[in-house]
Amino acid sequence: MSTRWHIVTPELPPDCGGVGDYTVQVADALDRTGDGVSVYVPAGQTPRRAPDGLEVVTLPDRFGARSIQHLSAHLDADRHGRVLVQYVPAVFGRRGTNVPFCRWLLSRRHTGRDVRVMFHEPYLSLGWRPDHLVAAFAQRAMAAILLDAATHVYLSTDTWRRYLGHFRPNAIQHAVTLPIPSAIPRVDAAQAIKVMRTTSIGRAAHLVGHFGSYGRHIAPALRRIFNDLLSSDGGVAVLCAGAGSDRFVNAFLATHPRFRGRLVGPGRASAHDISVQLQACDLLVQPYPDGVTTRRTSVMAGLSNGSAVVTTDGKLTEDVWRAADCVAMTSAGDCAGLVRQTRELLADAPARAALQVRAAAAYDAHFALRHTIEALRADCPQLTTHAVAMS
Repeated sequence: MSTRWHIVTPELPPDCGGVGDYTVQVADALDRTGDGVSVYVPAGQTPRRAPDGLEVVTLPDRFGARSIQHLSAHLDADRHGRVLVQYVPAVFGRRGTNVPFCRWLLSRRHTGRDVRVMFHEPYLSLGWRPDHLVAAFAQRAMAAILLDAATHVYLSTDTWRRYLGHFRPNAIQHAVTLPIPSAIPRVDAAQAIKVMRTTSIGRAAHLVGHFGSYGRHIAPALRRIFNDLLSSDGGVAVLCAGAGSDRFVNAFLATHPRFRGRLVGPGRASAHDISVQLQACDLLVQPYPDGVTTRRTSVMAGLSNGSAVVTTDGKLTEDVWRAADCVAMTSAGDCAGLVRQTRELLADAPARAALQVRAAAAYDAHFALRHTIEALRADCPQLTTHAVAMS
């Protein structure tokens, strides 16, 4: 039975990060099932051509009073549709303290509407700056309101249960974890992969890759890891993939010119080209300061492309990673351990091949987009097989 989805998102491509990419994936997939889809995005976005079958509505502001009025008019015209909010508190207006918007969603629930909230992030951690403290406490209040407002609660990582459970235990008990799937589908391009590997590897024997955005939380660890790898083994080359990779590589080579020719970063590329780059690598190094989680689209891209991945186990890492044994992990912050594990895998081709097989199998079994769509369309998503597998 088809229905209509009203998806509220803070961003869409091309002006976006992972939440916008995820929103498009979900909207397109729901549309392919035969459901109707309307996507609502705040003002200030670069105009985007809507995929066939999707209605993209630009709101007059960033979830302020005019947007609420606009949304109310659209939703009142379809009282049986489902509202799905892609929630990231920091970008929902009012400098991350948009309590009125959350209260409006609660009012929709009180009128009998099907309101669903996907928590990509729950709230800011407490800090010392007064403005930071205000936002952190406001976002906790917002989370509590949204848990009351939601007929269905979804989480991008099972870890958020710990963060939200003390607000509304019953709502979290029935919440469904929906891992964020890869936005980089695997392509079959053997010749392009061979050319990419030949171009990137030079005279080296092995090609190590990283996929990400090279932000301030991860870049320092990457610099240390790559310096250690390249210094200790002349048979290793490194390919940095993703937006910002060219800037990261240029800055690194400016201080380490001896690695020129062994460290490359093509910069922003299409999903097809990123898939080629990932498949050209012997393995990927994906350090995260708080640990790998199901909301990290960069590691999901590696798994969906059948890559062997070396990553970190931290405070946010869920049990599914240990149960599936689909990545090699070392403690978050242990750069030396990550380098050591990378060297061991590079020296053990059978172990690498086995890890690649487990990566692809785990992605299909636990993280692929179809699990999300099945859960969203189910009448009681908390009872789905996927929800049980992730709990």
